[in-house]
Amino acid sequence: MYKSPVPTNFPKKAERFVRDHLAELRTELANRRTLLSHVRTSLAFLGGGVALIKFAGHPLAIVVGWFLLPAGFFILVEGVFTFVRVIRAVRIERAKTDAAEQMPD
Repeated sequence: MYKSPVPTNFPKKAERFVRDHLAELRTELANRRTLLSHVRTSLAFLGGGVALIKFAGHPLAIVVGWFLLPAGFFILVEGVFTFVRVIRAVRIERAKTDAAEQMPD
């Protein structure tokens, strides 16, 4: 007897919708957490750089402080770009899912 490798017990349309919707929410929440971690890290770099420049007496510490400032800025910019890219990808997938939901079974 031949057994098909494709499962025949697909979830119902409503179950797929709920599962996909919850997956989308998890992705959006993870994306927000990632953005917040980028912001936190960039603020730490910026604050550390300013502190080293302002209060350090050693020239090497001042140089390190000046390197931390643009690093903090670039971390922030990279985090925002990543956030926007993921948001766009989620919207595209949502549109595909919505289009598939409109199709009859």
